[in-house]
Amino acid sequence: MERILACVADKESLSILASVERESKTAASIERDIGCCASTLYRKLAQMKDCGLLMIDRFDLRPDGKREARYLSAFTEIRLLDGGEGLEIELVENRRSMERRWFETFFSKSGISYSEQSSNDF
Repeated sequence: MERILACVADKESLSILASVERESKTAASIERDIGCCASTLYRKLAQMKDCGLLMIDRFDLRPDGKREARYLSAFTEIRLLDGGEGLEIELVENRRSMERRWFETFFSKSGISYSEQSSNDF
């Protein structure tokens, strides 16, 4: 909870979240949007990804053959709730985040890839 609060209280982190609220973007695109240096941006992206505020939506293949992550906000709403013994934070996940969690729950941990399972069904 403290890490999430620290991220949403930070001006640059809020700018990053605003930049990827509706569409996924590469780090270079986010950097252009908010105007911070690359080292700060990558540190903030890692922090927000670790605490569940951001997710990697997909990877693009650049012309030079390298993969480039596209970041997306993992939630649509942050709620502060009275938990009786103190405040609690509730993140309301966006549809893409819920789809990814569902997929990981049912396919990633089974040891069988989606393509293997599909070919075994026939």
